[in-house]
Amino acid sequence: MQQRINLNLEVRQEQIVPIDGPAPLRIDVFTSEYCAFCGEALQAAKSAACRLAYLTNSVEVRERPVDNQPGLIEKMNIIALPMIQVGRSRVIGLPSPEDIERLVHESVLTG
Repeated sequence: MQQRINLNLEVRQEQIVPIDGPAPLRIDVFTSEYCAFCGEALQAAKSAACRLAYLTNSVEVRERPVDNQPGLIEKMNIIALPMIQVGRSRVIGLPSPEDIERLVHESVLTG
């Protein structure tokens, strides 16, 4: 003898959203007003950030002028400008937007 049992199950999906949202990925561009390539490096960083809009975290580009800030130069061990830092990785000189994108991807993968 078979009995049919009806189970009334309620399936609920809840979306968990962090209160503050994910922290943005930061691209720090260290510049000087006397640097011939710093403006181009800043533009390359902004271009890379636009191209990385598909990431779940937002990408924030921060210009960090070092003029009149010898403490920052020493703390960051800046030997030449422009210098771009993403996480623990950095590039000195004028990188392409693709180079900066690689730094962001490496930073995401290595956490």
